[in-house]
Amino acid sequence: MSTPTKLINYEDSLTMPENRLEEIVHGESRIMPPANKKHVYLLEELRRMLEAQIDSREYYVIAASAGLGVERVPLTYRIPDLMVFRTEALRRDRAETAENDLYIWAVPELLVECLSPSNRKGSIRELLANYAQIAVPEVWLLDPKPPRFTSYRYESGALKEGLTAASFRVTPVLLPKVTVDVADLWAAFEGGTLGL
Repeated sequence: MSTPTKLINYEDSLTMPENRLEEIVHGESRIMPPANKKHVYLLEELRRMLEAQIDSREYYVIAASAGLGVERVPLTYRIPDLMVFRTEALRRDRAETAENDLYIWAVPELLVECLSPSNRKGSIRELLANYAQIAVPEVWLLDPKPPRFTSYRYESGALKEGLTAASFRVTPVLLPKVTVDVADLWAAFEGGTLGL
């Protein structure tokens, strides 16, 4: 007979060693393989595009390094590939959370995940449900193989699929001055913008 696994709670997580490749979902640790380097190129290109078009005094772009708190009981945090926050939301988060809190509890304006054949984040349905839980206004899923962009917008308590296509220009709903050419992201994935 196996003994039940103890779920990781918020307090436990504050004393655990840092692991950039771990998410905790419903109290269970999930170790993810690192992102494919082509995904890193794509996400870096997107980060550059966004930062070139937004006012850095108003918005802050974070790429694949921060835990986004979803719920404390049971503990769930995710590590999105890219997030865009209002700077004021991050200031409030810093002021309202303990100094030793490891996670960002603010809601991003835009959240981006780059999918992989290994499905390193687990179920897409569960991932979107976690982001809907904190009412993320817009989530982009980028699937380089085959090239497909899908946006989800938060409506009536859920993330609803909106636009799906392979190549076009897109503007985030809460960032009306930003335009992203999705074809440039696929080119970055293939190394084109890096001169590789």
